[in-house]
This record gives sequence, structure tokens and C-alpha cells, in this order.
Amino acid sequence: MMVAVLGGGSFVEVGISTASYFNRMLIEDTVRDIGAHGVPLAELFLNTFSEYDPAFTELLAARLAESGVTAYSVHPMSTQFEPQLFSIHPRQRADAMRLFERVLQAGRRLGARCYVMHGAATLSGAAKNLEIERIAPVFAELSDMAADYGLALALENVSYCVFCSPEYGLLLRERTGDRLHYTLDVKQAVRSGHDPLRYIEAVGDRLVNVHLCDYEKVGEGRFRWLMPGQGACDFAALRQALCAHGYAGPAFLEVYSDMYAGIDDLYACLAFCAAQLEEPTAGGTAR
Repeated sequence: MMVAVLGGGSFVEVGISTASYFNRMLIEDTVRDIGAHGVPLAELFLNTFSEYDPAFTELLAARLAESGVTAYSVHPMSTQFEPQLFSIHPRQRADAMRLFERVLQAGRRLGARCYVMHGAATLSGAAKNLEIERIAPVFAELSDMAADYGLALALENVSYCVFCSPEYGLLLRERTGDRLHYTLDVKQAVRSGHDPLRYIEAVGDRLVNVHLCDYEKVGEGRFRWLMPGQGACDFAALRQALCAHGYAGPAFLEVYSDMYAGIDDLYACLAFCAAQLEEPTAGGTAR
């Protein structure tokens, strides 16, 4: 299944996640604002159960069409049901599977190429029954189910979930027969104590999505999250590593909404990301 929107191992487009607007605008208004800023590609962060409803999906699809915005990926509020997809309790899992399918249906209707998943949560090591031998087949099953809806299941590296280290990504690849795809989240990599480039080394040829943020170290094991271009992230090295692994997907600005003062600041940052990561035009500059 083709999920990439780009080719040639280099960026031609940087988009924005609606998560960057969290609690500033409702998602249906966010889509309009993204379109008004001339950005054609978005990741849709679905905030809650009512946003998985088919009637809401129709509203959102209409807003995307009128705004000239393409949804590349859908990303539900994972803690609402994704951990229960891996539960040993049959009713917990059955209810979670119904919600998972509802989001897959929404993703297909919205024209998305992938579903961004956090997956099983470790809860700082307190969770039980998360041995890789047990949950790897679950990931494979979920990947196949997503493929039935035309979406790639793109597991994101997250500090409080099972895929928090590059090594786990390698193990999971071995046990799922490369049926999974992956999302690289720069912020979550740093929060997990790893260089983001190590995740690219582990799963780079299966990456279909990238989340962009910046950071600075403020103490032992502590970081402050910043808008791209304001911190320590080496975006040139990031682009080089992705291209070296033949990456052929987009990157999305995904920042916390309390990190910037106004919407103009958000789009100035998006322009910075485009200049760093997009394919240069014939004139030698990115858009």
C-alpha cells in the first residue's frame, strides 16, 4: 500500500498538525484557518469521542474540501481507548476495537493516508501484560485492520508507551514482519532520553510521518519545549538522516498551543520548517 505523498527521498511539503491549535480553535475552524494561510497539508488531531462520529466526519470533510486542505493523517486522543486495544479483558478490548474502527472509518472518509497511534501505555513501568511476545501480534492485527481501510498504521515513539526506545522499534519490526509503519516525534524522542536520529536508524525505511518541535536542556533529564528554530534540534541533520533512509513522506509542525503567542508566530515557525526541510525550488529556495 502506498502511503507516501512525496518521492525521491526529499521533502517537497511541510504541513501542520491541528494539535498545534489545541484549545485555541475547534478542529473544524482550525481547518479553515490552515487553508486561509495557504497550507495544503494537515494532520488531523481528533480530540474526543464526538469527533469520531460519522456526522462530524462529514462536517470535517466538507471543511477540508472548501478550505483546500488535504488530510494526510488522523491522530485520535490515544489515552481514551488505545491502551485498551492491548488489554487482556475481553470487554475492554472489544469496546476499544469498536472505537478504533470508528476512527479508521473517519480516516478513510477524510482521505487520510495513515493513522498515528501511540499504542500500549507503560504508565512508567506499572502496566502489566505488555510483553512483546503478546502484543506484537496485536500490532500486526491492528495494522492489517487499518490497511483494510486504506490506511497505514503509523506507530509513534512516545515516552510513556511501549515504543519509547529505538531498540524496541527494531524488536517490533522483527516480530510483526514489517507490517507496521512509524511516526517519528522529535519531542518524544528527546523526552525518552534518545537522539531522534537513532529512531531513524532503527525504523527509517518504514517511516511515513514526522512530528516537528524543538527543545533545550534545562537540567538533568529535563527539557523545555520550544518552537522549531529556537532550540537545540539540528534540522539539517534531521533532513539528511531522513533522506539517507529514502524518506518519502511529509513532516508536520506539532507544538503545544501554549508555546507561541499568536497565530502569526505559528506560521512564521512553519515557514522556518519549510525552509529547513523542503526540497529547494529551481531558484534555490524552499517555498
